Amino acid sequence: MTFHSGSAEEELFNHFLENSPIYVFFKDDQIRAIKLSRNYEKMLGKPLQELLGKTMDELFPSDLAKSMVADDLRILKEGKSVTFVEEFNGHVYSTTKFPIRIKGKSYLSGFTIDITEQKRAEETRQESEIKFKSIIETSQEWIWAIDKDARHTYSNFTVEKILGYKPSELIGKEAFQLMHEDDAIQIRKSFPDFIAGRKGWTGLVVRWKHKDGSYRFLESYSTPIFDKLGNITGFWGSDRDITERKKTEEALRNIQKLESLGLLAGGIAHDFNNLMSGIFGCIELAFEETKEKNVTTFLSQALNTIDRARALTQQLLVFAKGGAPIQKIQPLFPFVQETAQFALSGSNVACRFTISNDVWTCNFDKNQVGQVIDNLVINAQQAMPQGGTIEITARNVVIAEKEHPLLAGGNYVKLSVKDTGVGIPKEIIRKVFDPFFSTKSMGQGLGLATSYSIIKRHGGCIDIESEPGRGSKFTVYLPAIIESPTVLSEDVAMIHTGNGLFLVMDDKKVVRETTGKMLESFGYSVIKKENGRDAIEFFKDNHDLSGMILDLTVPGGMGGLDVITTIRKQNRDMPVFVASGYSDDLVMKNPADYGFTASISKPFKKAELSEMLSKYMKADNK
Repeated sequence: MTFHSGSAEEELFNHFLENSPIYVFFKDDQIRAIKLSRNYEKMLGKPLQELLGKTMDELFPSDLAKSMVADDLRILKEGKSVTFVEEFNGHVYSTTKFPIRIKGKSYLSGFTIDITEQKRAEETRQESEIKFKSIIETSQEWIWAIDKDARHTYSNFTVEKILGYKPSELIGKEAFQLMHEDDAIQIRKSFPDFIAGRKGWTGLVVRWKHKDGSYRFLESYSTPIFDKLGNITGFWGSDRDITERKKTEEALRNIQKLESLGLLAGGIAHDFNNLMSGIFGCIELAFEETKEKNVTTFLSQALNTIDRARALTQQLLVFAKGGAPIQKIQPLFPFVQETAQFALSGSNVACRFTISNDVWTCNFDKNQVGQVIDNLVINAQQAMPQGGTIEITARNVVIAEKEHPLLAGGNYVKLSVKDTGVGIPKEIIRKVFDPFFSTKSMGQGLGLATSYSIIKRHGGCIDIESEPGRGSKFTVYLPAIIESPTVLSEDVAMIHTGNGLFLVMDDKKVVRETTGKMLESFGYSVIKKENGRDAIEFFKDNHDLSGMILDLTVPGGMGGLDVITTIRKQNRDMPVFVASGYSDDLVMKNPADYGFTASISKPFKKAELSEMLSKYMKADNK
């Protein structure tokens, strides 16, 4: 392979070899380098004159040289052009080789390009793609893509965790088909605007239908997909499941409603209890005055009904505000029977009782446990819309340590309420005590949750057994007191007597009058005042009072809390009692902390007033 010496062609060829940006080589049929571009000096680290005429074994490592020679001989033999990728000295090269013949003699020619940077860039791109795909597929969010017709073109596997669908089930399906109907209508209207505006959406909350038929709240974000011409071809997006967050927000709204209800209930209870105080007192006094049997029967029934109304008012306060139970050692029966029968009044459901004769007493808040019985009985009644019979049983049980997962070892009264109603499916039975969970269309989901909380605060628990179509049984465990309660009987409480002057302060005339009559029946003289300021003025000139009963709150005037502060500055020993329809007030729960001797909740019976006075009045006032 020669050029005429000094010819333009030879000069042009040599100039090319001197300045070629790629590696150019020529080999003879013995695979020796006969022409090389100047840049081989840099690749091989030797002057060009030391490279020419050398074999591959003399220029390259043995393994690479052996491979190169084999490839070169094959190309010369087959007469075909071949491209190879080879690595040498930390670089990657792409080499194209082809045979040529000049004057009947075979040569091998070719060129080599350093593709190290391109190779690294490709590897980096592939690594990025793998990482990107891994991030998408392992994301806790649903990553998706849709076309301009809102049909799914991609979905990661997270959609199965969130909505129950495999990605393959979504491809080609229109997104609107899986949305809640109301949401789909709104988004259909907005979708053309997203395309026209060449923008996605942010924080869009959509209800998606799960494969099981339920709905999940998803918060959606998206960005447009453009083709090379800048036209929108669809949207990439991600959705996160915010169903639990939405439930929490709803629960907080309900709690806020309950707090408002608590304020309202407190006001209603106060006014209602004040009104009942007068009714209660007048009926009790009438009951003591009359000797006619029919009249006493009717008055006794009226007292029992009002007593029940008083308990219901307290239950409303517990329902709305909660609070620690005000416990008293007392028998559960016949209280439980009376409560259950009252709850079923006027319904098509009967109640059958199986109660052991020796049921232990318990230390419990009568109003709160009454609310539990109400809730369980009404729940059982609603489970039997066609009517039926509720079975209530009670017996003593001794629980060994670790025998029950929620109870400490000890003595308990086991009280069960069983119905033959629709029952509760196994998959939701664990949720029945959750706040705001209800299977009833009009239910608020608070009855059983409140009941569970009340019994837990008493040191017990509620268990449930249920089978769809065969009814449910709720079992209440209350810690028992085996010893007989040393409580003052009503007959003993009624014999309280005293003397001296008693001051009654209340803004309601009927309460002042009835309380005054009760105190007079015990032997006291009574002075009545409408507000705290008048009570203090009277006290300034009459320090020898036997005692006082002060209304806690006086709308627009001075209440009992302000009065007691003044009284205690001058007399720390005189019995001063606080009365209020706000039975949940801290002053009522802890009267001694505020300077009072004791508290009594309105409306109160004469027997309850007598019991309090017998307990706290000094002997010289009897």
